Amino acid sequence: MRDWTTDQVLALAPDAASASAGQGLASEKKWSSLGRSDRAAWGLCQGSGKDPYQTRVDLAEGTCKCSCPSRKFPCKHGLGLLLVLAKNAGVFKQIAEPGWVAEWLDGRAARAEKAVAKANTPPREAPADPAAQAKRAAQRDARVMDGVAGCCLWLEDLLRRGLAAAQTAADGELERVAARMVDAQAPGLAVWVRRTAELLASGDGWEVRTLDHLGRLHLLLKAAERLAQLPPDLTAEVRTALGYNQSKDDVLAGPGVSDRWLALGQIIEDDDRLRTRRTWLLGRRTARWALLLDFAPGSAPLPAGIAPATELTAELAFYPGNLPCRALVNSAQPAGGTGLAPASSADQSIEQALARYANALAANPWIARWPLFLNSLQLANAGNRWWIADPAGDTLPLAPAFQAGPPLWRLLAASEGRPMCLLVEWDGFTAVPLTLFDDQACLPLTGGALP
Repeated sequence: MRDWTTDQVLALAPDAASASAGQGLASEKKWSSLGRSDRAAWGLCQGSGKDPYQTRVDLAEGTCKCSCPSRKFPCKHGLGLLLVLAKNAGVFKQIAEPGWVAEWLDGRAARAEKAVAKANTPPREAPADPAAQAKRAAQRDARVMDGVAGCCLWLEDLLRRGLAAAQTAADGELERVAARMVDAQAPGLAVWVRRTAELLASGDGWEVRTLDHLGRLHLLLKAAERLAQLPPDLTAEVRTALGYNQSKDDVLAGPGVSDRWLALGQIIEDDDRLRTRRTWLLGRRTARWALLLDFAPGSAPLPAGIAPATELTAELAFYPGNLPCRALVNSAQPAGGTGLAPASSADQSIEQALARYANALAANPWIARWPLFLNSLQLANAGNRWWIADPAGDTLPLAPAFQAGPPLWRLLAASEGRPMCLLVEWDGFTAVPLTLFDDQACLPLTGGALP
């Protein structure tokens, strides 16, 4: 059974609104029939209907189920129940699980056992037809290269007209280009095109950000044209950027890296098509970064993941590449550690951290974000913008979305003007603080998705 803290619970929230609504239910007065076992906690919360909502939480993973109609996961009731448990576990009676809790837990355990059994059972497949597989792969490669050629023509036309003209392009023009990339089975290029539209409308400094983005897109297109001549690790990075997927089974079959991994930070992003969760891990022994990516279409819930500010002993399998960072968990168990990163792992200056980022960018020019782990930082405000500054006077601007929402005020309140240790995500232009560390605790800042 795991002990939960308020910060760990809020970090599970799918968005800021859910975190706020969950805090509104974080009082035992809102609940009845509160109980707990070694496996779960549960309670009843009166909603707008006649019958109260039945809310239950798996204490090991923080996974919730509620009878309310919300499509968010976890819902505000699940967050509220966990917050009550984190604040005052004594109000939960240690009693036998009621049927509606036990049935849910037993069903989860049975599905987990089936999944393990299925994973350990060799698949019964028809004999592969190498000739047919090669033909399908060749057909896709041909379509992707058609997409690359079309994207090159579009990019040349955009630059010939000028970036200012691109800002006033007809509505939907870039989306139509992105759709053609999807049709060409190059979804990675579609992401690059859609990102161009976002940058063209990103406010002050848009032209610098857009030109940097288009320069890296041009490099990707030229690398794709010479794919057969590239080294294997660089080929893997280019194929990933174009949108080729690698089988998880193939990744897990590769060599693993065992360590005590600290989940230093997590963030959830939403768009109209996909919800994405990024979890950054740091190995205590290897000092190696690992990125766990989880996806859910539309409003579907994300799969159970690793909560931020936790520690686990695990073997990770890394996707191949020039800069192997994205990973899958091959095997894991809670490590029971503090969840605190060693101070020696943090860079002591922004200059040192940016040098590490430059090395990562040199290995893979198409990375979208990179973790910077920095010590002795302070917040600064200038020109109606917030920055983080080191003792040498170097600064990094905070992302506008972070400055506009509650995470900034959580950081201001927690830091109290003192030097702080931060994990931030850096996209080359702005930083998003994910976690604040001190000698005794760590505070997740994003609370799930940014507003």
